[in-house]
Amino acid sequence: MEAATRYDDEEIRNQIDTIPVTGDGLLDAEPLFVLVENILKHTAPILDTFLLGTQAPTGKIEDMNTSASFSSPLCTLKQISCMMDYKALGVINAHETTLSILHMLSHYSWGARAVMTLAAFALGFGEFWILMRIHSSNQLANSLAFLKGLLVLAEPPGLQKHKQALAELVNLNKATLEVIRCIFELQKLPNYGTENVPALSKTLDHVPVDVYWVVRTVVGCSAQMTRVTNDEDQSVDLSSLAHNLDSILNNLKKQLNICKQQIGETETEAYQTLRNLFQIHPKIVEVFKALCYGKSNLQPLIDGSNHFNEVNFDVVLKHKYVLLLISGPDMSDNDLRTLKQLHREIGNRGKIVWVPLIVGQTSIDMERMFRNRSSKVPLYLVQQFLHLLPGIKFIKDEWHFRNEPIVVVINPKVRVEHRISLRQIKGIDSFPCFRKKNIDVIVDGICRCACQCLCVHRENTNV
Repeated sequence: MEAATRYDDEEIRNQIDTIPVTGDGLLDAEPLFVLVENILKHTAPILDTFLLGTQAPTGKIEDMNTSASFSSPLCTLKQISCMMDYKALGVINAHETTLSILHMLSHYSWGARAVMTLAAFALGFGEFWILMRIHSSNQLANSLAFLKGLLVLAEPPGLQKHKQALAELVNLNKATLEVIRCIFELQKLPNYGTENVPALSKTLDHVPVDVYWVVRTVVGCSAQMTRVTNDEDQSVDLSSLAHNLDSILNNLKKQLNICKQQIGETETEAYQTLRNLFQIHPKIVEVFKALCYGKSNLQPLIDGSNHFNEVNFDVVLKHKYVLLLISGPDMSDNDLRTLKQLHREIGNRGKIVWVPLIVGQTSIDMERMFRNRSSKVPLYLVQQFLHLLPGIKFIKDEWHFRNEPIVVVINPKVRVEHRISLRQIKGIDSFPCFRKKNIDVIVDGICRCACQCLCVHRENTNV
C-alpha cells in the first residue's frame, strides 16, 4: 500500500539535499515534455472506448510540435523504467526507488528529472494502450500483446475489472503534467532578486521537494500499472499521493500568481526609472545599469577589438559620444561593413557599444554567435544580454526598436540625440552631431587657404 504521509517534507528535504545538481546533462526538457503530453492525451479516448463502450473520437487530436533536432534519452528512460518495475514494492521501497532515480539523474536539472521519470512511465503506458487498441486487427500487435501477457486484458471484461485503477492513473498523469508545467513556468520567470520578488526564490527553493513527490507519484503509478497488466486482484492505493499532488499543484499555481504580481510591480518601477533617468542628468554608467542590469551587479564592458578584455565603463565612455548598437545576433555582412566604416569615421570622438538583445532564453550557441560577430568589428560589448523586460519595453516604446538593428546616439551630457536604423546609415553624415557646422567649414577653409599661402610664400622665398 502507498502512503504519501510516511515521510514529511522536512525529512525528504534533508535526504534530497545530499543529491547533487551539476546541471550539465545535455537535455532540452521541454520538447520531451511535449512528447509526453502528446502520448498521455491520446490514452484517455482509448480508455473510454474500452471501459465505457464509447467510440474513440475520429477527429484528430491536436498535438504540440517537437523540434526535429530533439534526441530522445531512450537508454536513460529504459533504466528508469527498470528501476520502477523491479523496486517499487511497498512504501519503503517506493521511497528508496524515488531517491535512486533522483540520484541517477543528478546531472540534470530538477525539472528535467521530473519529466524524464514521467516519460519513462509514458513509454510503457502508451505502448500498453496502443496494443489494446489495435491487437484485434493487427497480427503483429496481437503477438506482442500475447508475449507481454496482455491478452487477458484485451477484452472489455478484463479491463472492466481494473476500471477504477486505470481511470485513477489517467487523472494522476494529468495532475503530474500540470505540476511539471508549473515548475517549468517558474524556472522561466525573470529573477529580479529576493528583495524584489521574494516569492520566487522561496518557491524555487521548494522545487526539489515538489519534484520528489512527482517522481514518487510516477513510481506509484508504475506499481499500479504492473498490477493491472499482471491482472492482480489487489490494486495500489494512490489516493494519498493524489491528494498530496493536488495540494502541490494548488500551491504552485498560487505562488506563480504571487510571483507574477511581484515581477509586474518590479518591472513597472524599473520601466519608470528608465523613463525618468534621462531627465536627471545621469552618468552614462547609470544608463547601462538601468537598461541592462536592473538591480543586478554592473559588469565591465568587453573590448571586442582587444581579445575580449574587460574595461571600465567610465574610463572608456566618459565625455564621449556613445553609439548604442541594439540588435540580435543576426547582423548581415553589410551591417558589419557599415559599422567598420562608422568606426573609422568617428575616430576618437565616439565609441560604439553593442547591447545584445535577447527575447527568451539564451543559449551557448547564441552567446558564441554574439562573440563571433563582435570580434569582426572594433566595438565594445555589454556582458549582460538585454533580456530584462523593462529594458526591452523601453527601447521598443521610446526608441521604436522593431527587431532590426538600430543605433541610438547619446551625447557626452548623457542625452539621446539621435536614433537611426543601422541599415539607413550612409557614413558619418547620417549623424547630425558629427557633421561640421557652417562656422567650422568657414574656419577650416580659411585655415586651408592660409596654409596654402604660407607654402607658396616659402617656395618663393627659397627661389
